[in-house]
Amino acid sequence: MNVLAINAMLGGPGLVAYLGAGARFLVCGGVQPAEGGNIATLLAAAVLALPAGAVAGGKLTLAQADIAGDLALATGIATWGRVELADGTWVADFSMSGPSGSGQIKLVVQNPPEGDPEAKLYQGGTFFIGEVVIGG
Repeated sequence: MNVLAINAMLGGPGLVAYLGAGARFLVCGGVQPAEGGNIATLLAAAVLALPAGAVAGGKLTLAQADIAGDLALATGIATWGRVELADGTWVADFSMSGPSGSGQIKLVVQNPPEGDPEAKLYQGGTFFIGEVVIGG
């Protein structure tokens, strides 16, 4: 995702204002579809704050609405993610991995069971956006 290009295209208040109330950060498993394609495996969804974050230095930093976190919806390994508007309109897709992987977004799971993959989420577990910075 080229944050600067999206921000320039939207003009005015830019990307953060475009996201608006109810925008979501989604964490998905399986094969990443073409941009905006259907989600086969949704692992977690975090409603973003209003404003959804900030754009500075060509990077989008996201902020979660609920500081208590959101619940993971399914168990699985995060492989890609999406930012979408409240009505489901696609904004951007990106790759995800654990800290040692090559994903554009790194997922850190606190206290995973021994031997589990580092980017595995667990249904019913609390999902926090600690620091999500996209672009550059």
